[in-house]
Amino acid sequence: MGALVRDGYAGAGVAQRSPLQGLFGFDPFQAVVANWDYGFEVTRTESGYVVEVPVPGFNSTNVEITLKDGIVSVNGKNDRRSFSRSFTVPEDVDPEKISASVADGMLTITLERHPAAQPKRISVS
Repeated sequence: MGALVRDGYAGAGVAQRSPLQGLFGFDPFQAVVANWDYGFEVTRTESGYVVEVPVPGFNSTNVEITLKDGIVSVNGKNDRRSFSRSFTVPEDVDPEKISASVADGMLTITLERHPAAQPKRISVS
């Protein structure tokens, strides 16, 4: 468990042929669909990690986040649709220092590392 790992990301590395491609020889929607990624972005910071999950149309009351056995699960449901994402948390993350917020269609999860795992600054003279 050394890194954040996507869980249940369907379609990764699997070539799928569109019915439109078989009918017309090309798929006019391929460029649009190929750029859709409902996954998440992970950024490592000095104090931990920031995970950003696009959640357009959802607010904080529609999203639930749980941590169990080192796996963070994000579930959202509103009247029109639902989604689910999960990822493994590195061992250096402090489970008591995980926070989340939703703003402008983006869920931001902040995972702080244990103080012992954070780098120590050494002054140079």
